[in-house]
Amino acid sequence: TITFGNRQAAAFTPMPGVDHTKLADAAQLSSLADTTPEGRSVVALAARYGLVAPREEELSNPRFVEFTARTRMSGVNLTWPNGAGCAIRKGAATQIAEWVEQRGGSVPPEAAQWSAAVSVSGGTPLLVAVHDWDGPRVLGIIHLKDVVKEGVRERFEELRRMGIKTVMITGDNPLTAKA
Repeated sequence: TITFGNRQAAAFTPMPGVDHTKLADAAQLSSLADTTPEGRSVVALAARYGLVAPREEELSNPRFVEFTARTRMSGVNLTWPNGAGCAIRKGAATQIAEWVEQRGGSVPPEAAQWSAAVSVSGGTPLLVAVHDWDGPRVLGIIHLKDVVKEGVRERFEELRRMGIKTVMITGDNPLTAKA
């Protein structure tokens, strides 16, 4: 492999009109039950915003939604004693956009533009969305980064000088792979 394969949350980018802390809080809540390195790194990045991850018993009737390859998203549903609730999701941009639109919300054009910019830079974008009393909406983007192993470029150049053609096979989206 050419990377360490351990993507880490590097930045939260809120949509226009959304506070950084609100995005960080939603990203953290959507990642509390996510035991992957990516999920743990989202909680760690939220801590840098001064947020403390709540314990499950501190949440209001949480129902965690695990990531699956089919849904390509994870999150949490919270229900308060008065019956009001909130659903928070994070995941692949296309799936989160569809989730918001299926609930009657609209996705700001910045979501697709900024997701593409993260992909072109070699990162992986995750959208964060919420459906609460203000309706369904995208809050922002989590930028996941993977670190390329040191010396990989030089090793590939050496192989090419020897006449060996190198080919990269990836499961990343095409924009990320191109970067």
